Amino acid sequence: MQGGASEQAMRADLRTLDALYRRYRGPIQQFLFQMCGSADIAEELTQVTFVKACAGLLSFRGECSISSWLFRIARNAYLDSLRRPDPRRIETDELLAIPDGAPLGDPVRAYAAAEQRSQIALALAQLPERHRTILLLRDAEGLAYAEIADVLGISMAAVKVNLFRARAAVRAAYTAF
Repeated sequence: MQGGASEQAMRADLRTLDALYRRYRGPIQQFLFQMCGSADIAEELTQVTFVKACAGLLSFRGECSISSWLFRIARNAYLDSLRRPDPRRIETDELLAIPDGAPLGDPVRAYAAAEQRSQIALALAQLPERHRTILLLRDAEGLAYAEIADVLGISMAAVKVNLFRARAAVRAAYTAF
């Protein structure tokens, strides 16, 4: 009897993991892409994130939201990747592939939108990692200040100050282009 109960628990855990992966893979991968600028690296780090989440799911204490926990794992995976002997650079060609929403058939608007995306990507790339992380988690992923504080392990006041500084730095870098 006990073998059947543990098998049912294992199936429930697998369903939980599958649901988490389906719900958060896209936002995690987008966040990592915006952090590193490479679709290949973002995909790799997304897989690393979910492997670590799978290993740590049983130890998840629920002290923060699942999304905060997953974004923290993703950020740590990104930071670990920077410590590798050969850190990869941002590939601006991939950043330019971000959809622009410009109407089809208007090459002037398409070029202007591509140029704007390129400048924003370059401005983001110039930010220190912490500022880039806070800015992307808030403005691109829509996390609340408390969730960002959980992800980074800092106070909400520090999140607000760093977000203000990050936005100012991006604005300054963008206008410099």
